[in-house]
Amino acid sequence: MNWNKYPFIRLVAALSLGILLHEVGEGVVSVGRLWLFVGFLTLVAGLVVLHRMLTSFRYRWIHGVAAILVLVYVGYCRADFQETGLRLEQSGQMMHNDWCMARLYEPPTEREKTIKVILEIVGFENDDGVTRVDGKVMAYFQKTDEALALTYGDILAFQAPIEPVAPPKNPEEFDYRAYLERRGVTGSVYLKEGDWIPTGVKKVNVLYAFAYRFRDRMMEAMRQCGIEGDEFGVGAAILLGYDDSLPAQVRHNYVAAGSMHILCVSGMHVGTIYLLASFLLGLLGRGKAVRLFKRIVLLLLIWFYALVTGLSPSIMRSALMISMILFGEIIHRKGFTLNSIAASAFVLLLIDPNNLFAIGFQLSYAAVVGIVLLQKPLSNLVFVKNKFLDKVWEITTVSIAAQIATMPFAIYYFNQFTPYFWMSNLLMTPLSFVVILSGMTLLIFSWVPHLNVFLGKIVWLGLRGMNEVASGIERMPHSLVKGLYMDEFQFVLSLVLLLLLWLFVNLRKKRLMMELLALLSVFALSMAWRVQRASQQSVIMCYSVRNHTALVVAQGFNSVMLCDEGLLAEPSSIDYSLKGHWARYQLSMNPSCFTLDEDFSCWLAVKCRNLLSAQGMLLAVWDPTDAVRVPQPIKVDYLLVRGKQSAMLREAMNLYQIGTLLVDNTVPDDQAREWIQQAEAVAIPCHDLRDGAMVLSLKQ
Repeated sequence: MNWNKYPFIRLVAALSLGILLHEVGEGVVSVGRLWLFVGFLTLVAGLVVLHRMLTSFRYRWIHGVAAILVLVYVGYCRADFQETGLRLEQSGQMMHNDWCMARLYEPPTEREKTIKVILEIVGFENDDGVTRVDGKVMAYFQKTDEALALTYGDILAFQAPIEPVAPPKNPEEFDYRAYLERRGVTGSVYLKEGDWIPTGVKKVNVLYAFAYRFRDRMMEAMRQCGIEGDEFGVGAAILLGYDDSLPAQVRHNYVAAGSMHILCVSGMHVGTIYLLASFLLGLLGRGKAVRLFKRIVLLLLIWFYALVTGLSPSIMRSALMISMILFGEIIHRKGFTLNSIAASAFVLLLIDPNNLFAIGFQLSYAAVVGIVLLQKPLSNLVFVKNKFLDKVWEITTVSIAAQIATMPFAIYYFNQFTPYFWMSNLLMTPLSFVVILSGMTLLIFSWVPHLNVFLGKIVWLGLRGMNEVASGIERMPHSLVKGLYMDEFQFVLSLVLLLLLWLFVNLRKKRLMMELLALLSVFALSMAWRVQRASQQSVIMCYSVRNHTALVVAQGFNSVMLCDEGLLAEPSSIDYSLKGHWARYQLSMNPSCFTLDEDFSCWLAVKCRNLLSAQGMLLAVWDPTDAVRVPQPIKVDYLLVRGKQSAMLREAMNLYQIGTLLVDNTVPDDQAREWIQQAEAVAIPCHDLRDGAMVLSLKQ
């Protein structure tokens, strides 16, 4: 590769390295900003002096190293100065009689029982005055008419404690706290009726307020044109980037079909806007002034659409890339695709360094880089003479290239793979293009009677077809392969392997093949080592699931789950809290399940009434009405307390010799504290599962 054509690749790599160094070093290496700046300045100055002294051409790399170090430092500093949100010690200063002043940072989202919205904290107010603070919290309002009337920019006052967002309580569970912190949200609050009052004051960003109103009007126009139900949810996501009305089952269908990316506003949507607007503006003529006017209008239109659709990483990338193309046309310069991609990433990381850790950002750039680098080599593998079949093969190779590039991310973050992605994209691509083109035309001419209804029918038919395709593929056997797992080392190694594979295909150097085989061997050995460890496991996993009890007995790759009936009725809770851990330890994603009320016997474990025996370990579930009573206390390794039961440790000790007390998530807070205090008083070890899961090693 001629790297001179792609300067932004090196620039974005250096900037990303600085951001990563800040992420890794935070909390590990404590270096003051002043000393960091002095050390960096000394290093760069030394390199510049050395470059001046060594004037030979072969020392030109010193100048490049100095430039790279500057960007690494910029990345580190940009991450260091990034807004971190409301500090918990600030929110902890709020006394009982304090009023917290906050502004709705975004339009609220209606959920089944609550209204969810991010609040921007303005300050705390009491008799002594106002304490100014800056940060965001996630708020959940009790669903009332007053809460439903809230809109973006409303300022309100509330009296309720701001709680820290809980960290993940189960191994491999999604870290929702880290996700919110990346967005500057560092706390949460639940506001019942009476906990808050509206102030009647509104503070909005005029541009955002206009974009939100425009989006709401466009969604209302879609409804008036006959687009409702599942089709409306998909249409709002595809055309306007609004996915809050997308039904859960429809979302699952698109995930299983490998077409979730179609519901995310991205390059295809921006490209359609560009082509449609270019066609309409082409009617104005071809003069020099007209061409300049057209490009300015296109720029404004594209960025307005990006604003309306929420400025997601994928839409920002696409908007930046097309903006660069338009600027290139204005100054009569043609760029290179890879350089434009890297330049857009560079800008987005300067704006917000946290983009580097956003899953959407990573998937968006991985997909587009994969298409640019891999689609043509894949397409050249097969020569198709028939024009129609050649176009089919081209679409297929686009989806294969994107899937290859994003597969490590899908396995690392979601522990799953969609084998029918090629079929889904082959059918979905033409349908989605029709939906986007007709949908954009509908949004433009939604005010024209009869024409809007006709366009609405076309959009509805396209959306219905897409939903049927997604539903049909989801019903196919093994449409969604779950239980896949890669740790951080294997994830990074897989990305390096993909890069080496691409370099080998393009450069065809034997040395690269040796490096590729060596890294592939390391990857295979790391996978084999993890599988070997999993085959020897023998544990009981006591999980921490809100308002539920969940125990899993695992021996090797086999497992059985014991839980309450309520958890079995909530498969989404099992997916969210448990299946990541199962994937890591190679356990079945669909183990045999038994409720806490039934007895069972299998080679892994035996349960009789309230006693569970597994591989020499005995666990008792505290239930004074169903406890096994014998003349002498039964020696149990663990006693699990669950449900609303008053603390009766003394009575429990009359029945059991307790090794360790386990307090379950189903125990109310006040009763849990009593159990823990009583256990501490008699020196019985205690673990509160509300604080996190516990893995119990079984006796061999």
